[in-house]
Amino acid sequence: MPDAIPMIEVSVVILYDGPRMLVNRRPEGSYFGGWWEWPGGKRDGDESALECARRELSEEIGIAALALTEYAVEIVDFPGRRVRLTFFVGRKPDDALPGPDALEHRWLVPEEVLKLRFLEPNLPVLKRLIEKPPFSAD
Repeated sequence: MPDAIPMIEVSVVILYDGPRMLVNRRPEGSYFGGWWEWPGGKRDGDESALECARRELSEEIGIAALALTEYAVEIVDFPGRRVRLTFFVGRKPDDALPGPDALEHRWLVPEEVLKLRFLEPNLPVLKRLIEKPPFSAD
């Protein structure tokens, strides 16, 4: 009987500022280095998917998101690993600014994100967000 493929739990934050969403570039030398994605990462220990989403946004960009809502769950297979991506959407707090150690990032409308070298497992969610935005464009 073959060994089970390990499941990696990842939380992803899709943070909006009006019609624009936050994307960041993965550091060179990392898995898919140089590609663009939404902030996020692997869950630590016993933390919930929501706790992970908040922690990753804070670590990668330096923004504390108060209200995040689960939007979608996708399971993606890579060679030797299976990843469960839990996507959360929220709005940038009015006074939030990226921290001094923030990863390279941009605020773009979703159609602009499609023009980037964006992580493929995120594309189905991005396309759904373009078809039906979770917030009104204000």
